[in-house]
Amino acid sequence: MWSKDSDKFERPCIGLALSGGAARGIAHVGVLRVLFEHNIPIDYIAGTSAGALVGGALAAGLSLDEVEETARSLRWRDMGRTTLSRLGVQSNAR
Repeated sequence: MWSKDSDKFERPCIGLALSGGAARGIAHVGVLRVLFEHNIPIDYIAGTSAGALVGGALAAGLSLDEVEETARSLRWRDMGRTTLSRLGVQSNAR
């Protein structure tokens, strides 16, 4: 991976891509915990759906315990409930 700041790193940059899916949202926390326990740094985080929520919370500075607690307390089925809309193809209105 090339970056304008790549010459500042003395090691390869590590990017983490987190997938979507409610159950995977919790699983991502376990994977992150193992990476941190083994001192594997993460330079870039990307995610979609539940992975974006977990990655965003981590990037915002929440601890893994806070991310896990939040992920476990969410009603994931309400996060992605779609309904038909007269204004467009679909809507996320509740």
